[in-house]
Amino acid sequence: MASPSHSKMKATGTVQGDCPATSQSRCAGQHVGLTPSISVLQNEKNESRLSRNDIQSEKWSISKHTQLSPTDAFGTIEFQGGGHSNKAMYVRVSFDTKPDLLLHLMTKEWQLELPKLLISVHGGLQNFELQPKLKQVFGKGLIKAAMTTGAWIFTGGVNTGVIRHVGDALKDHASKSRGKICTIGIAPWGIVENQEDLIGRDVVRPYQTMSNPMSKLTVLNSMHSHFILADNGTTGKYGAEVKLRRQLEKHISLQKINTRIGQGVPVVALIVEGGPNVISIVLEYLRDTPPVPVVVCDGSGRASDILAFGHKYSEEGGLINESLRDQLLVTIQKTFTYTRTQAQHLFIILMKCMKKKELITVFRMGSEGHQDIDLAILTALLKGKSSSIHIIQKVI
Repeated sequence: MASPSHSKMKATGTVQGDCPATSQSRCAGQHVGLTPSISVLQNEKNESRLSRNDIQSEKWSISKHTQLSPTDAFGTIEFQGGGHSNKAMYVRVSFDTKPDLLLHLMTKEWQLELPKLLISVHGGLQNFELQPKLKQVFGKGLIKAAMTTGAWIFTGGVNTGVIRHVGDALKDHASKSRGKICTIGIAPWGIVENQEDLIGRDVVRPYQTMSNPMSKLTVLNSMHSHFILADNGTTGKYGAEVKLRRQLEKHISLQKINTRIGQGVPVVALIVEGGPNVISIVLEYLRDTPPVPVVVCDGSGRASDILAFGHKYSEEGGLINESLRDQLLVTIQKTFTYTRTQAQHLFIILMKCMKKKELITVFRMGSEGHQDIDLAILTALLKGKSSSIHIIQKVI
């Protein structure tokens, strides 16, 4: 492959051997339909910039310092440690890979059936505790919703925060030897611990799940069935996966699972805990066309609790009275260690969400402790315009 670095280069080639999927490399090689992943040029100065979240980063750019080539990392992960031997399919792809190519990979190479429902889980990336009862109800309900509907679950893929809680639910489910749930982790390649272990084309690779406490990177969660690792050339930073994940969700929602009535795949966003960015993610879902219904897990902390509070006390049209507004602003400041100005900015985003509060379902433990997350997801489906009667019948 030519070496110029000032433009992205899409490597071409033919299928060689039994290569089942695209792979990323700095030289031409096997290549099947997928847009290849990005390589960071081997330049120490550039490499050191990638992990620094400062003004120097503007001197480094994807267009100047990376080039596209067939991916050098895809195959099967064999998770080591933890007393279980789980396997997962994985692929490293460019952050700007087209969603139709990704779905082709998933259905043709990984041989996944289209889901009847897509549950997209968002929340805190830092580790947090859930009340034991809430954790149990959350896990049980999520698994039941996925099993009864034939859903896919999307997460951030790494073994921290809300994703770890999803993994714990899957682990409990697997211990009962019930059917496999398709759980797809979409993570930035640059955040993955032991990523060098994953380099190789159509390989089976052992992967250590013990994380290094001194590292800024994080390990993959061993309870997932598949991983899509989005590469934009950065190291130690989230972000490469965000647009790719949202575009893939959108593309899946447009697939017709009931051709007779032209029914697409319903999508539901499930929110557990989370930082301020999660409130922005909720707004993006609510503003989509068609809008994506959202389930908020009240009592899980931070963003979820703020969303639940706003939902409970705001009026139609996203209005809230003065005293509650001040209370909410103080809560935002304390929760996220924000200045008053930052809190006011997030409050505006929150109230924009509340203008579409009819699309938000809040799951609460308490006097109605019998309510389950799967029923909250059902309720959310009924609120979404893409609600599907055959999905609802299955859950009931």
